[in-house]
Amino acid sequence: MKVLAIIVNLFLPGIGTLFVKKWGQAIAQIALSIIAGILIVTGVGSIIGIPLAIGVWIWSIVTAATANPDPVTVVVKNTD
Repeated sequence: MKVLAIIVNLFLPGIGTLFVKKWGQAIAQIALSIIAGILIVTGVGSIIGIPLAIGVWIWSIVTAATANPDPVTVVVKNTD
C-alpha cells in the first residue's frame, strides 16, 4: 500500500497520504496544494506558490514513504 501511496502522491499530493491513513496530514497537504495552485495561477503569487507546491509535494512523498504499515495498539489494564 505504501508503494501505491507514493505513486499517487507523485501526481496528487495528499491523496496518497489518505491511503496510509494519515488523515490530518492528508487534509493539510490537499489544502496547501490547492492554495499553491491558486497562487501559481496568479502572476505575483507564483513567487510563493511554486516553492509551496514543491514543499508540499516532497512532504507528501516522505509522509507516504515513512508511514508505519501497522497501526500501534495500546492496551491499558486496570490493576485495581
